[in-house]
Amino acid sequence: MKKLKKNDDFNIERTKDEIVNNSKRSFIPRYFKFDSLKATFKKEIIGGLSTFLAMVYILSVEPTILSGADGINGDKMSYGGVFVATAISSFICTLLMGLFANLPVGVAPSMGLNAMFTFNIANSGNIGYEGALIATMISSILFTVISITKLRSLLIKCIPHSMHLAFGVGIGFFIAYVGLTNIGWFATKDGIPIASLSKFKENYIGIIVGMIILFGSIILFFKKFIAPVAIMMLVGFIFAIILANTVDDIAVSTAFGVSKWDGWHYSDFSGFWYNIKNSYSEIGNVNIWNKPVMYVSVFIFVILNFFDATGTLKTINIETNKITERNDDLSNSSLIIDASSTIVGSALGVSHMSAYVESCVGISQGSRTGFSTIITSLLFLLSLVLFPLFKMIPGCISGAATVFIGTIMIKSITDIEWKKPEIGLGAFFSIIFMITTYSIANGIAVGMLAYTAGCIATKQGKKVPILVWLLDVVFIAYFIAYAFI
Repeated sequence: MKKLKKNDDFNIERTKDEIVNNSKRSFIPRYFKFDSLKATFKKEIIGGLSTFLAMVYILSVEPTILSGADGINGDKMSYGGVFVATAISSFICTLLMGLFANLPVGVAPSMGLNAMFTFNIANSGNIGYEGALIATMISSILFTVISITKLRSLLIKCIPHSMHLAFGVGIGFFIAYVGLTNIGWFATKDGIPIASLSKFKENYIGIIVGMIILFGSIILFFKKFIAPVAIMMLVGFIFAIILANTVDDIAVSTAFGVSKWDGWHYSDFSGFWYNIKNSYSEIGNVNIWNKPVMYVSVFIFVILNFFDATGTLKTINIETNKITERNDDLSNSSLIIDASSTIVGSALGVSHMSAYVESCVGISQGSRTGFSTIITSLLFLLSLVLFPLFKMIPGCISGAATVFIGTIMIKSITDIEWKKPEIGLGAFFSIIFMITTYSIANGIAVGMLAYTAGCIATKQGKKVPILVWLLDVVFIAYFIAYAFI
């Protein structure tokens, strides 16, 4: 038997020490699977911060839209109350996604559904924000029940991969459209963008700054900077604060008026309880339940939330797999948490919650696990304290980050099987309807109907799964119901 040398003894002892150290490795890396997902604390923190900065616009957009909702008694929702509800619900739901699904995905009130909440349901539907919030709660419970069963995951699997890619590309264009609107390029009516440059003259300063931030982020991204979006947003925010507080000009005020410091004021937070109390105290009001729009709204909310959230989660999943070079499916826990988040949001006084495609910004900056999501959630909680500062972030800055996300997401357009007629038709209509109707769900609905029509036209109707046929029936019913809102 060969005698061990002194160096060999040393190496054996060192190996033993390494094994012991690895077994005693801190709880966080083990719980969030840092090794298998190739995560580091540095990248997780930067990614979590980047995701938050990309999502931060919702802290001003959600209160702005919902505070425009009329009440059945003539009042309106409190802006400050909606801000508090947005921050708290985003904190709780994002935290749950990080802790129990271990995904780098932020959760907050859904863009598009908040506009429908106010303009289609509360105002045009004449059931007030009270009825709209009650409808949101009921639809959220139904959505969660669907997600607990395997129906949601089965529907995801029966849709062709290229159609999932098309949904992602469509969401990318949709997000870019939202961002360009926030920058100031397009006019809006009832919270919905209009493809018109009629506001260019009054918004030109914000547009210039926003585009500098956007192109600067793109340049830094390709130069391999660690947090290009966060860097450019911070630079832009500092610039906006300086201009807003030193230059007395109408154009500057239009672009950066919100960036003018007016002190640490939190009196508006009292509206948080006001919104909840006023809404759910009307749950027995016959003037809400005797209107057909209430029941139609519940049905449409379920459909919209189902496909908005599912399409977004699947898109994030595809983007994550590309970056990590893995082939992971969406976990059932992520689907359940995403769905139950809508119950939390409606209980606290906001519109439907959903996973945010802006999470792709954090993923592109290194987010790999739920630890980065916890960072994002804590920043939402911190935003309560920093409310006076966060309300100073102008739309042109958050909009630039949003457009940046869109430029990343549309890369998958080359992977779509365009040569297949049924896929080409479905992808085209999905993308175009997401943008023109300002709705992810509408794009998915029309896209799937077009896909089925393409299969029939090319004599491939037999290959369409039964669930897709059932889905088409639901989509047709959805559009019929939509006509009555």
